[in-house]
Amino acid sequence: MDKQIKDKERELAAREKAIREKEAELAQKEKALDPFSMAVKIKKESWYEKVKLSVRQMDAIIWVVSILLGIVVILIILEAAGIYKLPF
Repeated sequence: MDKQIKDKERELAAREKAIREKEAELAQKEKALDPFSMAVKIKKESWYEKVKLSVRQMDAIIWVVSILLGIVVILIILEAAGIYKLPF
């Protein structure tokens, strides 16, 4: 029983170490961003602060808008090919 507990503790310690390493890599990547990328990131974060929505709600809005955009692109392609004519 002790061996199982120690094995699990080692596994958890290894996972924690891997997570810390990934976080350190991410921090380095953020520091390495050029000034333009940092400006864009700061601007996006300021927009998210103004919108009082959760991340899940923002994701849902993004998916809906993406699907609608895809439908518009498909309709444009069909109309350009002469397969479908828009009624107006």
